[in-house]
Amino acid sequence: MIRQLSKFLPFSLRASSYSEQSLRAFKAVADVEIDFNNRETLKKYVGVRDHLSREPGTKGKFIEALLELKEAVGVLPVSADYRRALEATVAYRLKVCEQNEADAAVEEVLDAHLEELIKECKEEIRLIPLIQSNKPWDVTPEYTVPVYDYVDAAATLNPPPPPPPPK
Repeated sequence: MIRQLSKFLPFSLRASSYSEQSLRAFKAVADVEIDFNNRETLKKYVGVRDHLSREPGTKGKFIEALLELKEAVGVLPVSADYRRALEATVAYRLKVCEQNEADAAVEEVLDAHLEELIKECKEEIRLIPLIQSNKPWDVTPEYTVPVYDYVDAAATLNPPPPPPPPK
């Protein structure tokens, strides 16, 4: 019965009811130090390699994905803002790839894992036909974008008190 009641106590008070072995196991896990400056260790710890790619030298695959994206965006009109933004992004990332030899250097400059960027390119390629079919650049001149006034949350959550009833 005391063990059942100990579940309601804070951890610091009920720690004495746990076995010494379970505390050692927890401590062993908590004492592990991870070098977050090592990109490969970080990828393994975060799980990027497990879910996206296990192969080294992904910079070449990233460049291929960027070139594929650059070709795919060519079906959109030149005046489309989406196309211009994608072309500028692809140009910048290709420039970063050509100026840096190592995968880790490219990841450092772009502040992302190459595997994630490859996946992002593939998702953009899948999005282009949807953008092309919806034609967001084809807006009639009489269309207006609805604008909503900003309402402070404090005014909604703390309304002023109602006025006193008349006498």
